[in-house]
Amino acid sequence: MTSSVADTTMSVGSRVGRYFSLVSMVPSLFLVLWTAALTASNAWAGKPDIDTLKDWLAAVSVRTVAWMVLLTLIVALFLHPLQFAMTRLLEGYWGSSLPARVALRWRIGRHRRRHARLKKRMKALEDRWRSGLDKILTGRGTDPDDFDSERAPLFESEDGNRFTGLHAARESIYATLNAYPALYPARDRILPTRLGNALRSGEDSAGRPYGIDAILIAPHLALVAEESHVRYLRDSRQQLDTAVRLCVVSFVAFLLTTGGLLTDGWWLLLAMIPYTLSYVAYRASVASAADYMVAVATVIDLNRFKVYERLHIELPDSTAEERRSNRKLMKLLDEERTIHRNRKVSIGYRHPATVDTSGTPPTPPGNP
Repeated sequence: MTSSVADTTMSVGSRVGRYFSLVSMVPSLFLVLWTAALTASNAWAGKPDIDTLKDWLAAVSVRTVAWMVLLTLIVALFLHPLQFAMTRLLEGYWGSSLPARVALRWRIGRHRRRHARLKKRMKALEDRWRSGLDKILTGRGTDPDDFDSERAPLFESEDGNRFTGLHAARESIYATLNAYPALYPARDRILPTRLGNALRSGEDSAGRPYGIDAILIAPHLALVAEESHVRYLRDSRQQLDTAVRLCVVSFVAFLLTTGGLLTDGWWLLLAMIPYTLSYVAYRASVASAADYMVAVATVIDLNRFKVYERLHIELPDSTAEERRSNRKLMKLLDEERTIHRNRKVSIGYRHPATVDTSGTPPTPPGNP
């Protein structure tokens, strides 16, 4: 029986991909091991017994390990289809019920106030920065408007020491503001969570210089981009999914620990371990989201012309022409609005010349 369970488990495990192994199996293994430790220590019946847990660990056999791996695989299989829902939940898409609307209003209001404070603080630092620079440059007999050319000499001098902290503070606030949506008015697009704002900020900025909506163009890019670029995008997404899954399963472990140790006095502090892991994983997901959206923007930069070619759209000669063309293209790709509003949108196609095997030169497009 032991060998059959182990063989079956290893056989199934050898068939799962790298994505499933990292994103699904590793977080699920943590949840299974944590739950097993709670059960082995009799945490559900009373205060945890460390001696009982030690005895259980000492008696672990190959059969037990095989069953644990099999249980981990089952949990991973159930959690895997929920990855998108878990990400959306952490982004802040909580539905339209009354409790959800109250929670959304509270959290979005908090982020709106934080965004306003950051903008105000940035303006104050900018004023101090400009005022101090004007005094120094005027004292040197230099026009303050020529700061760009005087920047390096200023920071190499003793006077530059006065601005190092101010400069670092400005950069810090600027980086924090970049984690919020960039489209105007940005505060109308703020979501209730850090993860949601990080992803939306990337969605707003990726492809924006070319008039491209990253959400609409992403599926097309995934099909035509170079394999190395798709792999780079997939790896970035895998980091985000792993962090999200770790956050969720750690929070589930926190709930299980709280339920099992709620009446056990100081033992309840053990619940802080999975809670801390959940918080760290969530902050890691926010950082991974920023990296992922950078990857999306990079893939758009390098592969957007391949999309145009595959759609048989005439390649633009300038970024201005590209933006004009993409205004129509994005409307056509937006299926939700195309049915009702965009029936009159028309884009000219430029089909490749057909190959004539008889030796006759191909007919240029548009000529009889």
